[in-house]
Amino acid sequence: MKQMNLKKIAVAASAGMLLTMTACTNNSNDNSAELKEFRAKVDTFCTSIATVDSNINAIDVESTGYEQTMLSELDSLDGYFKEFAALDFPSDYDYLEGLADEASSYMDTAVTNYHDAFENDYSDADFTAKYNYAYENYSRAYKRIQIIVTFFNGEISDGVTVTN
Repeated sequence: MKQMNLKKIAVAASAGMLLTMTACTNNSNDNSAELKEFRAKVDTFCTSIATVDSNINAIDVESTGYEQTMLSELDSLDGYFKEFAALDFPSDYDYLEGLADEASSYMDTAVTNYHDAFENDYSDADFTAKYNYAYENYSRAYKRIQIIVTFFNGEISDGVTVTN
């Protein structure tokens, strides 16, 4: 049960990273020093979460202690989201700071609940409920990052809402 859930995390991270990394590398419209510096920080964030994604995908779920390896990677991810939320967005993008804060909050909730699910001896039903709650928050965090990067690059985010 737990091994299959790790794969779900890895697949979600990969799907989210595909869009995010594509958008993060679009630096063609850097006009000011402030914007160039901010884009560099966004690119660092994207590279950091891509590294975590790769690390999660590389975890051998048949190995002893894989849960702690995964939780450690998720802790790193949580830290990167917190750092991203703490960035001072350029004035043209101030409206996106709230989404960064939400993404960080959702990721923190996700990681806390992943720890709870994997570190306690829950029944299958309780584990699944805790895991699904964590996964939903994880997905919401990535959704907000995707929207931020899309708007940051001047693109329209068709059909994407953040109602959940």
